[in-house]
This record gives sequence, C-alpha cells and structure tokens, in this order.
Amino acid sequence: MLFSSPGFLFVFLPLCLLAFHLTLWKAGGTAAMGVSVLFSVFFYGWWNPPYLALLLGSIGGNFLFARRLSRVPSRFLLGLAIIFNLALLGYFKYRNFFLENIGFAVGETWSFGTIFIPLGISFFTFQQIALLIDSNDGEVSHPPGVLDYTQFVIFFPQLIAGPIILFRELSDQLADLRAGKGAGLALFGPGLVVFLMGLFKKVCLADNIAPFADIVFSHATELTMLEAWAGAVAYALQLYFDFSGYSDMAVGLGLLFGLCLPINFDTPFRAVSMIDFWKRWHMTMTRFFMMYLYAPVALSLNRFGLARFTSQTMLFPLTVAAPILLTFLVAGLWHGAGWTFILFGAVNGVGLVINHLWREAKCPALPRLLNWALTMLTVLISLVYFRAASVADAHAILATFFSPGALVLPNWLSWMSVPLGLPWATLVVFTTGVFTIKFITWVAALGVLSLVMPNPAKDYDRLVPTPFLAVISAVLVWMVLGWLDEPRTFLYFQF
Repeated sequence: MLFSSPGFLFVFLPLCLLAFHLTLWKAGGTAAMGVSVLFSVFFYGWWNPPYLALLLGSIGGNFLFARRLSRVPSRFLLGLAIIFNLALLGYFKYRNFFLENIGFAVGETWSFGTIFIPLGISFFTFQQIALLIDSNDGEVSHPPGVLDYTQFVIFFPQLIAGPIILFRELSDQLADLRAGKGAGLALFGPGLVVFLMGLFKKVCLADNIAPFADIVFSHATELTMLEAWAGAVAYALQLYFDFSGYSDMAVGLGLLFGLCLPINFDTPFRAVSMIDFWKRWHMTMTRFFMMYLYAPVALSLNRFGLARFTSQTMLFPLTVAAPILLTFLVAGLWHGAGWTFILFGAVNGVGLVINHLWREAKCPALPRLLNWALTMLTVLISLVYFRAASVADAHAILATFFSPGALVLPNWLSWMSVPLGLPWATLVVFTTGVFTIKFITWVAALGVLSLVMPNPAKDYDRLVPTPFLAVISAVLVWMVLGWLDEPRTFLYFQF
C-alpha cells in the first residue's frame, strides 16, 4: 500500500484518521494510540502477512531487552540484544551476498535461492538498536510501556522507510497523547500541506523523471558523454524527489495524528562541501551512524592514538579518517547487499576525509561555486554506483564521464559536427531531438526546483491559512490527481 496509491489516499488514510480522532475525542489518548497501532499492523501486513510475525517478534524481543537495560544496564546484555537484531537483519538481507563472496574467495561458485527482504527491516532494526543503546546509557528517562514502544516502532508513516526516530523524540509526545494534552487536530492543516508537497514531489516530479534515468542506466556500456552526465543528474534528482517526497509525506502524516517527526532532507543540493551535504541528506540515517558507530569508534581510537602518538600527522588517519571510512562503508552496506553500495559509501567516505583534511591543514578556502561543483561531482559519482546494476556498469558510465572520445553529437545535430569538430552518430538515448529536449527540460526544471523549492516539513509551524496557501494546495491536488493513475514504488522501500 503506497502512500501515493488510491487505496491508501482514499480508503486507508481517511478511515485511520477518522477512527483515531474519534477515539481520541470519545475514549482518550491511550485508546487512540491502540487504534493507531492496529491500523499500522494492518498497513504492514498488507504487503506480506507472514512477515508481520517477524516484525511483531522483533518488537516483542527488543521491548523485553529495552525494559531490562533501562532498569539494569549491562554491556553484555546490550551486546546480546544488538547481535540478535543484526543476525535477523543479516539473515534476510546479507546472507546470500556474504556466502557468495566467501565462495568466490575460495574459488567456488555458490548460488542460493532468493530471500525476500521484509519491508523496512533496516529501518525498524536500527531504530530499535538506538533505543537499546540509549536505554543502557541512561538516555531514556523511564522504561517504555508496551503501547508506547509498539507505537514508536510500528507507526505506519515512518515504518517502511524512515525517518529513523529516536525514542526520546517521541516519548514526551506519546505521554502527552495518553494524558489528553497532545496536539490533537491543531497540526492537521500544516500536516495536510506538508503531505501534499511530499506527494507532489513523488508523483509529479520523481515519477516523471524516472524513465529518463532508467533508460540511461539500462544502456550503461553504450553511452556517450552527454548521455552519461544527463542520466546521472536525472537519477540524482529522481532519488532526491522520491525519498524527500516520502519523508515529507511521513512528517505530514505524523502531523495529521498530532505527532512531530524529524525531517530527513534540507535542500541537500545547495551543499558546498561533503560535510555540509551529509548534514542535509538522509539526516536521520546520518545522525544514527554518527551517534552509534562513528562517535564510539572515534572516541576509542582517539584514546588509543593519544596514548601512543603526539604528532597530529599520525593522529588524523587514526582518529578522523579511519572512523569516517568505516562509518560510510557500513552505511553503504546498510543500503543494500552489493559491492555497488559499498563503493557508494567508500566514495562519500573518501570525500568527507578529504574535506576534513583540507580543514585540518588550513588550506585556503576555494570559491563557493567551485566548492559546490566539487561537492556535486562527488555526490554524482557515488550515486552512479548507487544506481548501477553492477560495478562494471558503474565503471563504464564513469569512464564515459571523463573520456574526450565519448563526446559525440547525436545524428540530428550532425550539421553542427563540422563547425565544432566533433563526431556524430546515432545514439541509444538521445535518439531524437524531441526526446532529448524533453529529457533536458525535465532535468533543468527539477534541478532548479531542487535548489529553490521551500521545505514546508522544516517550518510547518509557519503554515497558517492564507488565500495564497489555499491556491497552492489546490494546484498541488490538481496536479497530483492528474498523475496518480500509475504510482511507482518508492526507491527506498528496497532498503
């Protein structure tokens, strides 16, 4: 059941909101939370009922671990709980990948049957691991009750693809809801606008540029330079509007229920450094890895390094570069069981290390435009790995990026070849002028929008009823309804 599907928009969501707010009004917050949990169980079970048992089992096991750790902290029990979660995630998501690579390393060709990956398993697993660590470290003020814990994990707006929420962000809101002090319908209007903006990003922008990116990556070894660059930019824009659209919808849905969820994107294509980019892109994932992987690893290595080295030259690789590279290799692998995802993480990790090294060495500041261009180039290279079907395809596209011999005009521009001194040929993507103009127009339009479009999820409290907002909302509804007939799945559902 996609957020952009008619079944969700016109049946599930209205019934859920009506039942929740009527129950809140008539029976109180605890009963309303129970209604939310029941609808969330149905929402997840709609995809694949057998895996609902896996989700509920994960919730039950982690609830017991979290309760125990909050009362009696234990590093041994915490380690056991984390192993339990990672084993579950590893079996479903990484078993085949690791076994096949072990076979390759020993000179064997092993193949295994396909394992269906439960939807959202990376998200709900990491969200619960964060709570386990916080419970053990005393960051949770009181042990969560069973209803609060279940609502925290299974709340359907963020269950499938985030944002990755910390329990401390939701615990006070859930307590207020149970006590009858929640927002109720006060955030319903802003939530509706934020949801509509996210739906517009997904249905009208991401889904319409997706075919252009798809055709480029399906011909990875046959591209010219212009086609490769256009396809990479198209995919970057598709991924941004798809995932930020989903994230905005999740925040908007949360507001419809009177709950405030953290934002996940903050105009990342305005970033002028890799550090800046990862403060703006998939922000809750970045926060999770920084808090629960990078920080403890960096702290341990820093203590180790300070005890043995005095030179900053020796300390930087150990205390900065190594934790960053480890964190982003793991973050890349978190996205999927494949070398393309590991290389995606590696490119971003190396970019961040260079960024930190430049600052550490106090090198002169580069012009802002050059900083932006270098950042976007690094991001594009990493996203080619992220999207390509194989490492070989990614390398073919990247080689085309920088190969002067790949600068070839399409045949319908052959009349320009002599004045420009460039060859021309019949191309696999830019086959006709009409198609190419459509392609470039979509890329240019979405490129501008990615830089200038406001983020209502970030400032939802400023969304007050005005005639202008009413007109904008009406236009969004009209455009969404016009493109709603063939909803595509969200890209991050596969992770």
